Amino acid sequence: MPLRLPHPCRASLLAGALLLCQAVPPRAAEQPAPGNASAPAAAAAAPLSCRQALLALEQQQRRLAADAPALAVLLLGEIHTSAADHAWQLRSLETLRQASRPLSLGLEMLPAARQPLLDRYASGQLEEGAFLQQVGWAEVWGHDPELYLPLLRWARRWRVPLLALNAEPALVRRVRRLGLAALPPSQREGIGDPAAAGAVYRQVLRTAWIGHGGSGPALAGVAPRAAEPALSPAQAADLERFIDSQLLRDRAMAERLAAAHARQPERLQVALVGRGHLVAGDGIPAQLRDLGVMRQQALLRPPLPPDCMAPPPGARLGAYLESADGAVWVRRVAPGSAAEAAGLRPGDRILLLNDRPVQRAGEVILRVAGHPAAEPLTLTIERAGRRLRLRVRLKPAAPASAPPPRSERAQATTTPAARMAAESDHTSTTS
Repeated sequence: MPLRLPHPCRASLLAGALLLCQAVPPRAAEQPAPGNASAPAAAAAAPLSCRQALLALEQQQRRLAADAPALAVLLLGEIHTSAADHAWQLRSLETLRQASRPLSLGLEMLPAARQPLLDRYASGQLEEGAFLQQVGWAEVWGHDPELYLPLLRWARRWRVPLLALNAEPALVRRVRRLGLAALPPSQREGIGDPAAAGAVYRQVLRTAWIGHGGSGPALAGVAPRAAEPALSPAQAADLERFIDSQLLRDRAMAERLAAAHARQPERLQVALVGRGHLVAGDGIPAQLRDLGVMRQQALLRPPLPPDCMAPPPGARLGAYLESADGAVWVRRVAPGSAAEAAGLRPGDRILLLNDRPVQRAGEVILRVAGHPAAEPLTLTIERAGRRLRLRVRLKPAAPASAPPPRSERAQATTTPAARMAAESDHTSTTS
């Protein structure tokens, strides 16, 4: 069915891939916030230009492909509500797939006890709606599943095993109420004693605890500083229980990743986890080291300036297009793209592609996706009342290192993103 883009997005598309609506700075909910253990504050850095930021992103992906053969575990951090983070995770997974390293994909979002349902989804026995309902997505995770479904679809398409990593929410709540020491091993889902949190991690967790109101009215909203108010015995005990609940989740995920690595050492165990589990090399990385897993790496998405967007994987032209009134308009050109090299500019109207008229962005996307890399593509455009012909040398199409499932092979001549984009071009939207 057509994909409906919410206001304020219009049917703006990137030639070769669907454009996620990231033309505005991330919402406040996506920003790292004090008191949010899943979004630790990052040190301020000098602002980069869009070109410099995109170059840093490309360099990170090249390093990832080079480092992958030596890794046992890769942790891809996220702010759970950030569409940009999830798009970057998907791009990183595709980088690894094209590097031909066998993968498994671990998910913080789901408790390990739900693994049978995850297996049924991965094998195609459960469709998305039934899977989300039966796994209890709204209860165990709560964040919008649309942010995660592209990642799950990618794993199912390429037969990448999925691994549920987390502890059951009921256990986490019980530890938060009673503390780890109060629960015998038989009541911990087999989760062992976690390594102690380091000083930096404890400070971050204390800040999160304050943000959660755990310290009571006297300290609510107080930012960390050199000399913080002393805690009462009751407050100190509550803070320890809060830290215990975070360490329990860190340990649960680390143990399941370590066990998966022991079972299948040839596979790189990739995990999608909140940034708060990766603070200063602590959290999950520290628990993995305690379990003897040293060949590990944790990555975060490089920050991009406002209005700067990375072309999705497989984008060949690099121009953000919009269909309006029977015409195709260029709204943005990605730095370093084939479109920029050919001289395409925002505000240009595309009239002809290889001397054939185009009226919808989806037409451009599908024809660009299928154009041979060895042959220049010709665009006839209108700019300020003048007609111009531009010759574009497209990037090669991304190679497929593994066949898609049999049921999808008939559609494999264009990328899934290109097909989605063509569909969405027929959708009526308002700004």
